[in-house]
Amino acid sequence: MAMSNIAATGQKKAKIFFPNLNGVRAIASLMVVIAHIELEKKEFNLPLIPHITLLNFGKVGVSVFFALSGFLITYLLLEERKNFGKVSFADFYMRRILRIWPLYFLIVIVGFFIYPKNNSSEAFWLSVFFLPNLAFTLKLLPALFDPIWSIGTEEQFYIFHPHFFRFKKVLHVFYALFGFLIFYLVFGQVTRHFSEGNYVVGVIGELTYYARFDNMAIGALVAVLYYNTKNNEFKFYFQKLFDLVFNKYVQILLLLAFVGFVYIYLQRLPPEGDLVIATLAALLIVNLCETETSIVSLSNSKIRLIGEISYGIYLIHKFPVRLMVWFVKTYMPDAGVLVQNLVIYIAAIAVTLVLAWLSYNFFEKYFLGLKKKFAKITQH
Repeated sequence: MAMSNIAATGQKKAKIFFPNLNGVRAIASLMVVIAHIELEKKEFNLPLIPHITLLNFGKVGVSVFFALSGFLITYLLLEERKNFGKVSFADFYMRRILRIWPLYFLIVIVGFFIYPKNNSSEAFWLSVFFLPNLAFTLKLLPALFDPIWSIGTEEQFYIFHPHFFRFKKVLHVFYALFGFLIFYLVFGQVTRHFSEGNYVVGVIGELTYYARFDNMAIGALVAVLYYNTKNNEFKFYFQKLFDLVFNKYVQILLLLAFVGFVYIYLQRLPPEGDLVIATLAALLIVNLCETETSIVSLSNSKIRLIGEISYGIYLIHKFPVRLMVWFVKTYMPDAGVLVQNLVIYIAAIAVTLVLAWLSYNFFEKYFLGLKKKFAKITQH
């Protein structure tokens, strides 16, 4: 089986190449944009796209993002430890700071000070201290930039996640992640069960959903199994079953299961459906890492470009989306559903892509250059 290309250079740097993963980011980010276009149209009393429900599409995209994040971070840390003997926690935190903080705080500043509207000081300070998911749970976060809730979730996960790699054996890392996942799921169920009549417990229960550590832990567990497929560091009873995911017929089944469940999710929003989406997404991501055996390729240059700027797409898109929906509502109220949707979708997505491209090339890239100084495992 052809695996990812890894090259070490004098034990100073190692490179890893997963060309399809930017395509995953591109698809997930556009899912979120589409969902928020429909939500904004609903807010402005414009007709939604008929015969299809896209309001929950963003939740699908976010679950895919979380699974990908947990998968990739875990896999890179395993490779770092394999190639260099240990994980540098200081370097890990610096990489996360340089990638996440600059654009995040720019959006916080713009949202709270340049475009203020009914913004609470509580939401601001919760956002500053990377608790926007708590502000979102308390319904304090302004809708115009509320996607930052998930960035807080990721940052919270990153605080403790690298410490799983203090375990010397990869098998123990796997068991620790699995134990954490079970604990988190049980804790969430218990708090939500006893939330009725108790405000604090209710907030905690809802926050466990918006923390979404379970989605990222699922991606992390799949990363450990994938790493073990390649390195055979521990004996796992279900390893051979896991390795079946690389079979092309199993890939077809996984893809059909993902599409089918997403359809059900859009229509009914089943309880804990995000866990199913995260699991199926993580297994599909594993296959996309194996370009020679994957039945799907997302390495098209345009898709990869959208994936590269996906962080900006995710954080910026609500500004142009609201602007375009407002414009159509104000100046094109009688244009017809088809024309209205064409204008909103084309204009909102186009402006979002341009703004995200500008952000990436003229703002984020500077910090990404600094980030590389703290990265022993680099992606190219």
